[in-house]
Amino acid sequence: MIVEILIFSLGIIGIILLANVLVVRGRRTEQLAFNWFLFLSNLPIFLIGLFFLVVTDGILTQVFGELDLDTTYLPSIGLTLILTAAWGILVTLPQGRYLLARLMPLDPHSPVHTLALVMAGYLVGQSALTLSQGGLGSLADSAVPASITLFVLSEILFAIVGLFGVGFLVRRHGLQLAVRLGLEKPRPIHLLAGIGWIGLLVVLQTIAGAAWAFLNPEQAQLLENINRLLLAEVDNVWKWLILALAAGIGEELLFRGALQPVLGLGFTAVLFALVHVQYGYTPIMLFIVFLAIVLGLVRRYYNTTIAIFVHVGYDFTLGLLALMATYLEQYIT
Repeated sequence: MIVEILIFSLGIIGIILLANVLVVRGRRTEQLAFNWFLFLSNLPIFLIGLFFLVVTDGILTQVFGELDLDTTYLPSIGLTLILTAAWGILVTLPQGRYLLARLMPLDPHSPVHTLALVMAGYLVGQSALTLSQGGLGSLADSAVPASITLFVLSEILFAIVGLFGVGFLVRRHGLQLAVRLGLEKPRPIHLLAGIGWIGLLVVLQTIAGAAWAFLNPEQAQLLENINRLLLAEVDNVWKWLILALAAGIGEELLFRGALQPVLGLGFTAVLFALVHVQYGYTPIMLFIVFLAIVLGLVRRYYNTTIAIFVHVGYDFTLGLLALMATYLEQYIT
């Protein structure tokens, strides 16, 4: 799995570097060719999705013979692929980007911004694919304890995509790179404000979780069971600190540092929530949107460094509370 992630990462970094090189070269014909490449890359996804949407068990048997395959969710998988490809096709068309430029601060002529839109759609599509196969119930049945190593690697990939996306090694270096990402030396007053935000977010998350458990106890318990299973190997303070640092640094560099100035605060917040697939399409997703908006405002009015601080502190505090709850349960029982 690690080898596959590394190969995938190299491919992603390569296409991001290419987009940045095209910005520097400024040749319109090359940029048009890049747009066509992105456009055509979505057609196979669309066709595969269409096949999954309309195919029947009889056709599958005729074409491939007897298969030990559950086809129950093929239509929902197909629809997800079609919508993902449709988004990718839309944003590679100039008219689509001009329309979106009215809603977000992107440059419709930039190959980098076009690629960011396509990849944002793929992120959402990947999460939707996970939930298209039976929702939270299916996720609960198939969930296994998450590998800390794989999680950290995925967050490192987020950070690398953010760095190269804003032009690392091609368009920006040193101070220029830090300014574009919103990375500044934290001021004591900003750190104090960050601590306040951490406390407020933890309290609001606790209230939101309690309210949902009261209104829909079965679904809330299901989600709690999923998260307990996914985090089963995160059983001490140091592991929680590693996870909190990885998530805070990786996700904030990508979402708040790199993407928010291009996609805008609102769209980035929704994107951030949608990629947290472990919460499913539940009311808790609304709190994740709220959390992302708060982090976006922290980035806007302070900087990305403080957004990282708040994100790490929030995740680590929740982790400590989860550990305390586990130890108390063991002590009481």
